[in-house]
Amino acid sequence: MTESEYRDFLAFLFERYVRPRMGRVRRRYRRHFEDELSHHLDQAVRSAQLIRFLEAHCMDDGEVYRTFTLDRLKSVVSETRYSAEFGNRLTDEAGFLEAIEAHMREIASGLAVEHLPEADQNVLRETGSPNSKMELRGLVYRARSRLEKCDPQFREISLRKELHYAEQHLSEADANFQALLKAEKEEEENSEKPPKKSRRWFKGVGQIAQGSALSIADCALAIGALNLPVSPETATWGAIASVATGVGTFLNGIGDLRNE
Repeated sequence: MTESEYRDFLAFLFERYVRPRMGRVRRRYRRHFEDELSHHLDQAVRSAQLIRFLEAHCMDDGEVYRTFTLDRLKSVVSETRYSAEFGNRLTDEAGFLEAIEAHMREIASGLAVEHLPEADQNVLRETGSPNSKMELRGLVYRARSRLEKCDPQFREISLRKELHYAEQHLSEADANFQALLKAEKEEEENSEKPPKKSRRWFKGVGQIAQGSALSIADCALAIGALNLPVSPETATWGAIASVATGVGTFLNGIGDLRNE
């Protein structure tokens, strides 16, 4: 496809899958919608901020636990979990997941940072990125690579199930941190404790937080829930491209959770 054909294709996907659901999504979240969006977006951004610091300053697994308390690490897992659950539900109800799963290879084939709204760089700046444009290019490249490998014909599980797997994994990790906290408070030195998570595992959590933040922000832009200067065209085909980048980033995070 030419560049013009690719943008027309993304616009078609928006009109086919997303636009018909926009009214229903607005009604579904009609009360305190903007507050709920902002809350979960802030959760994802805070989690990504902390894990960015962790990656920069903790060189091994032991240093993670010498730098952060168990309580703070549990909070980052909880906040990532809830923002991921909200983001996945929103992108599903708004039709983005159906569009991406049905046309994953075609979307990935032409995906480039130029297709994403300027707001995505703002999201990355909020997470502490020193060069949001360069980082966004990296995220797009990695998301495109991941999506190209996810041909629905050869997938063992659906995209929704894979995203749900991450939610379950984070829920179990949240419970594990709660058990570690309980043992720490009760000073149960000889009690059986869940194993501590590795630095690489937290890197996966950070990618899930980033992916959730991008997906939530661009769903909100597409349905007019965030008051940011975006052209009507970018809010349509750009939203498809951006949510696809968010989903690809989320999937890369799942890979680290699985220690791939």
